[in-house]
Amino acid sequence: MNSISCDVLVVGAGLAGFTAAVRASEQGAKVLLIDKSHGELGDGNVLMASGSLRAGGKSPKTGAKELYDFVMSEGVGYPDLVKAWSETCGRAIGWLQTVGVEIEETAPGRIWLNQESEISYGPVYKKDVGGRALTSLKKQFLNLGGSYLNGSEGVRLIVENGCVTGLIAKQDGAEIELRAGATILATGGFSANPELVKKYIGAHADRCKLRGSKQDTGDGLRMALAVGAKAVNLKYFYGHLISRKALIDDRFWPYPRLDSFVDEGILIDRNGNRFVDEGRGDVAVANELARTNDVTGAALIFDFATWDAAKDDPFSKSVKTPAPNPWLMDNEGEIFHHETIEGLAQEIGVDTASLAKTVEAYNRAIQSNNASTLAVPRTGKPKQLEPPYYALKVVPGITFTMGGVLVNGRCEALNLDEKPIGGLYAAGDTIGGLMGGYRGGYTGGLMQAVVTGILAGENAATLQKAGLKIENRGSRIAIFHPLSSILAFEARLCSFENFCAFVLLAVKCLQFKRRPPLLCKVPTPPPLAGR
Repeated sequence: MNSISCDVLVVGAGLAGFTAAVRASEQGAKVLLIDKSHGELGDGNVLMASGSLRAGGKSPKTGAKELYDFVMSEGVGYPDLVKAWSETCGRAIGWLQTVGVEIEETAPGRIWLNQESEISYGPVYKKDVGGRALTSLKKQFLNLGGSYLNGSEGVRLIVENGCVTGLIAKQDGAEIELRAGATILATGGFSANPELVKKYIGAHADRCKLRGSKQDTGDGLRMALAVGAKAVNLKYFYGHLISRKALIDDRFWPYPRLDSFVDEGILIDRNGNRFVDEGRGDVAVANELARTNDVTGAALIFDFATWDAAKDDPFSKSVKTPAPNPWLMDNEGEIFHHETIEGLAQEIGVDTASLAKTVEAYNRAIQSNNASTLAVPRTGKPKQLEPPYYALKVVPGITFTMGGVLVNGRCEALNLDEKPIGGLYAAGDTIGGLMGGYRGGYTGGLMQAVVTGILAGENAATLQKAGLKIENRGSRIAIFHPLSSILAFEARLCSFENFCAFVLLAVKCLQFKRRPPLLCKVPTPPPLAGR
């Protein structure tokens, strides 16, 4: 088996992977970045992203405490990770600019990847803002001496003496051994793995439309779980309701988005009944539908005023995507309309009496300002539905999964006891602990990728900067660095100078306030030749 050695191995060449690779290289580490696709820029979600650099719906330059409180309010965030993310968002924007990624601010705090873009509207809508960002990162990475190896898929992690020391990858059908002092998993989530989607999101969630990269099959999650990592928040995903026509026609994903229809309308099942609080927002509603037994059986009900306003949809204007009106009507997107709610029910194949009862009760509650008394309470700013009425058959579109490998604020992968796994890091959509929750809990996919990529790259490279080998006849000693993953020393203390160097480095590690070094004894190596 062929073998390649490096200081830091990054698995997955998306935005998180390239970010981690560049940041580790800037610290002086010898970095190898691999990706299972054959693309020169990988094949991740960033290649179809709109380019919005938002942090929980806020500017990434927002104060750390405000960002922290916002994320923690969902109740599923892990404090150490959320704190590190909150404190790093602001400098992440500045760092992107220093490495050549073009940023623009269209309004105070509204920050984007440069929006000057070629746009393809079919068969699948794509912009090249993400590709240009990766091109800049890759150029910087190669200039720093990094190596990129595509067509290489991670198979399993190598574990020795309780620490991850690289992985076995498959390239052209043959296995290769990639040895590293630290390994960063940045392979994306598991949205493109139907079995994992069914296992973690919903029994019928595989019927959702994949609204992201086909490469996100959960490789990093699988490898991390195999070595004892803890995974959290696996039932949540980022995505939107999209036209059900997207299941058979690629022109209907990833856009147009239907947020305004959710905000101002109702979502019903095949029986004509509401089953979710639409006021929780489009992301949360899409999650709820994905967990039902009838993922493809729902329809949005709204009125002409909402449909007419969709011609000037603010999101569509800002990122130059098709607006719902007239795109859905012009392209036969399973949208229907009628002067009466009974007539609309017949158009979409729903029980007439049931839908009429649902809309009547809904309008009555809204009119009397008693939306909380509905069988399914309604929050937000609901409005009465007035004729003529519209209906759109919808399906959840999954962009990426929010749950994954639990990491701490240094992006070290944690075991079931929430202790760091030596030598293992995770970044981007591979991680869990930041996103998810009752109201969607979306903190921004691009910002999660950049921030955790920075944290993983910096901390994985820290041990290489202090790389010191000490020889000792009696034993090998491993010091777990409190800010990176593991400081590994092979050795044999055969001189007073080396012993002093060892003590000085141990004292330096102890100066970190978060956690003192953890000393662990590992097997004694064979005697040196000639001794």
